[in-house]
Amino acid sequence: MVRRVFRLAFIVLTALPLTAFRMPEADAVREKLLYDVRGAFVTARPDVPRELVIATDMLVDEAIRATVRTTVLPRTIIAVRIDRASHMPLLIGSRHEVTVTVQAISVSSGEPIAEGTFRTSIFLLDAAEADRQLAEGIADRIAGEFRLDGQRRPAIASALFP
Repeated sequence: MVRRVFRLAFIVLTALPLTAFRMPEADAVREKLLYDVRGAFVTARPDVPRELVIATDMLVDEAIRATVRTTVLPRTIIAVRIDRASHMPLLIGSRHEVTVTVQAISVSSGEPIAEGTFRTSIFLLDAAEADRQLAEGIADRIAGEFRLDGQRRPAIASALFP
């Protein structure tokens, strides 16, 4: 019995330092992808609601204006293109989804230096605020990717883990 407790304690004490081990993040790679965003413009296809485009443009511009960089980074302008907006009525409420392509364009050369596509979707009971909610989702994702300081709504995860 004592030997069993000793073995268990030995295993726990041996495994404990291993749980604290963590591979270092590739900060150098992440920092290369960080840009000083100077402006943004939002475009969309004709079938995308105009309110969604306007709200997205306002929220992304607010996040850009609120951001102050202390280090010199490559200056860029981002082009946000809302490729597709759809909604699917459900038994209760509806699901709204957009597909967005974001392109970072160098200010000095005018060449595109990064591009990515993502989807954002929301479920709403009342479709009246769908465009605003989708615009907030798009702006939050862009602000997170480019490390912009926008007025993001706090989530439970950020409240629990500051």
